[in-house]
Amino acid sequence: MRTAVKGLLLLVGISLLLGIGGCAEEQPLPVEDLRRALAVPFFRNPLEPQFEETWKHRDLVFERVRFQGRYRDWIPALICYSELARSRPLPALVCMPGNGQPKEDFLRSTDLLPRWAEEGFFVISIDRPYHGSRPGDLREAITEKGLLSVWGESVYDLMRTLDYLETRKEVVGGRIGMFGMSIGGVEGLLLAALDTRVKVVVSVAGQLVWEEIFKDEGWKSVFHGLPQRDQLVEAGVSGEEALQAFRRVYPDWDLVDAGKVAPLICPRPLLLLVGEEDPLVVPEAGEHAFNCALPSYTARGKEDMLQFWIAPKTAHRFPPAMQTRAIDWFKEWL
Repeated sequence: MRTAVKGLLLLVGISLLLGIGGCAEEQPLPVEDLRRALAVPFFRNPLEPQFEETWKHRDLVFERVRFQGRYRDWIPALICYSELARSRPLPALVCMPGNGQPKEDFLRSTDLLPRWAEEGFFVISIDRPYHGSRPGDLREAITEKGLLSVWGESVYDLMRTLDYLETRKEVVGGRIGMFGMSIGGVEGLLLAALDTRVKVVVSVAGQLVWEEIFKDEGWKSVFHGLPQRDQLVEAGVSGEEALQAFRRVYPDWDLVDAGKVAPLICPRPLLLLVGEEDPLVVPEAGEHAFNCALPSYTARGKEDMLQFWIAPKTAHRFPPAMQTRAIDWFKEWL
């Protein structure tokens, strides 16, 4: 296993030296352009936080809370932390699961919330709009508002989550990390690019680099259920034709490409993880995002704060080896 991992890392290093999977030199993406593309508003309503339920297991405290995002739009959250945080505040981790998964996925499926709380973090996860206990239909929302605006709604809710964390006495000010899997990894990159309160980022299979995603058949799975995707599949178009179609529908499509977003996180620590056999976010996509961010980190002498790792024999999952790298990254930098 270690030999395979070293081999994969060596290939990444060689590709950097040869310029394979590199990123074209261009002006950095203005943050305000990204915010406009996602239609993320600046206004803030009062949080009006409410506790709905609390319980304990050993020395861990679990809470269900909700707070206000847009007017009368309540964001449900699940929290876990050591009761020691009541006397010694902890760094916080915001964790977002993949598409279609509720916040409870980190409690029942992977038990990530309690395990990472035991590592000394105040851990919180929310239901993104149209997921979990949130009202509304995702497909209808995308049809009505557009995909980028729906992503922007999630990013805005995560900003409100940062606002909420700043009110908690159990959280150390200025020490908030962002972790996301799949679409959660996409949201993590977007949030960190727009909000510097995020100090450390781990994105698992969240590096959506359009040239790579649309190169083969992966885009059909990435956008499964999207009306536009269904029409393109029925028409039998190629990946390149599909990409151009998305660009016509969404003029700002390329602004959310991970190759443009990742450099905006510099000089904050950024770890990109992807599976060797991931059919959705292929390793080349993660490598491309890494290569695009590397010049920014190098220019500031912060190369050690940017890492990219390919998990051997791993598909679109978050196995123990990835989990170890993720939590170690937060423990090192947060």
